[in-house]
Amino acid sequence: MKRVSLLNGGTINATTEDYLRALFRIETFAGRVSTTDLAREAGVSAPAASEMLAKMADAGLVEHVKYKGATLSEAGRRHAILVTRRHRLWEVFLIEHLGFAWDEVHEHAHHLEHIGSSALVDRLDAFLGHPTHDPHGDPIPGPDGSFPETSLLRLADLPVGTRGIVRRVSDASPEILRYASSLGLLIGEELRVLEHVSFDNGLRIQLGDNAIIVSEKLAAQISMELLEPSPEGG
Repeated sequence: MKRVSLLNGGTINATTEDYLRALFRIETFAGRVSTTDLAREAGVSAPAASEMLAKMADAGLVEHVKYKGATLSEAGRRHAILVTRRHRLWEVFLIEHLGFAWDEVHEHAHHLEHIGSSALVDRLDAFLGHPTHDPHGDPIPGPDGSFPETSLLRLADLPVGTRGIVRRVSDASPEILRYASSLGLLIGEELRVLEHVSFDNGLRIQLGDNAIIVSEKLAAQISMELLEPSPEGG
């Protein structure tokens, strides 16, 4: 298989790992990855993302069809899962043992994820008690690349009367996490949908003793475990 400059001595470099994890994240939720989506996720220009996709395709890490998007190859997916495992384990460590808040850990874990020692990662996993999810509710891959099974629905899609438990809040930006935290929408909290607000597509929910309004944008970033699919208005 042909190798290009993004592979240094047969080892995938940190920049490529960043792109692999970004591709994996998008692919998990949307299937094929467009250049625009990758550029947004990676925080680069569309031409830069397009150029990197071409290099990664040449290296056998992605399958890229122009104008149709990209998907990870088997080799690319395997390495993306390894990087994702490291990242999410470090997030758990940073919060549980160093006292960081859930909106502070992403950038620190972003640097630590490039430490490629499998022995270190395995010991970290054991030290943490083999967690299955990171602090934002994203599943942590096992050593064999497997994921814990999950079946979640977006808060935005729940009908009126439905009860559920918050299981994931997107860590796409610190602002999302801070906003969710300010409303009390934390992992493990139980809520009930009271109303879909028609004028702005937001939701009114019951959270503990309070009825609060959640914007459409935030509701789309929260994933729920369904407790009771009640009838409309039930």
